[in-house]
Amino acid sequence: MTTALDDLPQPEHKGTVDPDSLETDGDNPNEMTDEQFGLLCDRMRQNGWLGGPIITDSDGLIADGQHRWQAAQEIGLSEVPVKQFDIDDATRRLWRQELNKIHGEHDTKRDALEYDYLLDNGKTDEVHALTNAADEDLDELLREIKLNNEQPVAYEYDPEHNVYFEDCVEGMQARLDDDSVDMVFTSPPYNVEKSATEHRTKDTVEYDDDMEDEEYREFLQDVFAEIARVVKDDGHVFINHQNHYMGGNVDATTWIMDAMPMTAKSYICWFKGDQSSMSHMSQSGRFYPAWEPIYHFSESGMPLQNTTINDHWDIRAAVGGTADSEASAEHPAPYPVELPKRAMRATCDDGALVLDPFMGSGTTAVAAVEYGCDYVGFELDEEGAYKPIIERRIGEAKRQVNANQD
Repeated sequence: MTTALDDLPQPEHKGTVDPDSLETDGDNPNEMTDEQFGLLCDRMRQNGWLGGPIITDSDGLIADGQHRWQAAQEIGLSEVPVKQFDIDDATRRLWRQELNKIHGEHDTKRDALEYDYLLDNGKTDEVHALTNAADEDLDELLREIKLNNEQPVAYEYDPEHNVYFEDCVEGMQARLDDDSVDMVFTSPPYNVEKSATEHRTKDTVEYDDDMEDEEYREFLQDVFAEIARVVKDDGHVFINHQNHYMGGNVDATTWIMDAMPMTAKSYICWFKGDQSSMSHMSQSGRFYPAWEPIYHFSESGMPLQNTTINDHWDIRAAVGGTADSEASAEHPAPYPVELPKRAMRATCDDGALVLDPFMGSGTTAVAAVEYGCDYVGFELDEEGAYKPIIERRIGEAKRQVNANQD
């Protein structure tokens, strides 16, 4: 059962008022330093009104939003947004306490991850201004995520998602219509007898990656046939696979190009840096591979949306201290969120439907949520080990996106 917003109790007045018509009793326990207040004023001048409306009683006595009201006066605003309720003074003071207390506490590691992202994306001055105003030691926060990666961020679970824990061929046949998917980004199991116990830091799971060569190729052909059926005429397919061998005398590059019943458009080199998990190859007399191919298929003749993306993707692998280290600890062959996101930037509009038949730890779904796409995926997870991983990663991605939009 859902409840409409209009069904909830409504304020007596909702709109804008002159800030001089509001007042405070001076007893607000939520204090703000001069540095924090100065930063709030600066951000309002730069970006406009921040946060929700000011909450008051019918007489304009503030229950929540005192600092925003003071900042409005400081920068000379002639009106401020308000919600005014017909409440007595005890209720107003109770609301002030409740609204001050229910915002939740900051997780320092998550703060550090956010600051690290912002620094990497050109927000250096803003981050330093914020941490200085909050009297935070930025170097100390960043040092925490550099040295203490064994403590994962507490994710929020999200049982509402479009990932189905079933065979992907049967799932696509039952759930997806012809020409219904805009993009596919997937990484099939490599079939190299990789054991999940080599990488998992938590409970051991079965990871069936050891088929006979012929059986494996027939399986992928069935998957590729379904992918080609469900992808739109102007859609795109990206398949990440290992570049070493397919078993026997089969050349992986040629075989995958031939097995996918779509036009091969690009052969992308994903350079994984020094974080490759295949370093044992050098011990057998072979240089270990620091890159993997991504096969790109499409029937579209239209230009890619981001023409600045070339076919050499230098993206650090999702192992050992990277932004995707939680995923690498839970799955034997994860790839970083930036990988599918880069493909989305080149081929997807907002709201496009992205498919991953081999969802693994949920990376493609996380990338879709962060980029603003819809997603659907499948994961054959008979033991249920990957389900909570996928749900909490999707839940955290949605929470972060919603927080950025508030």
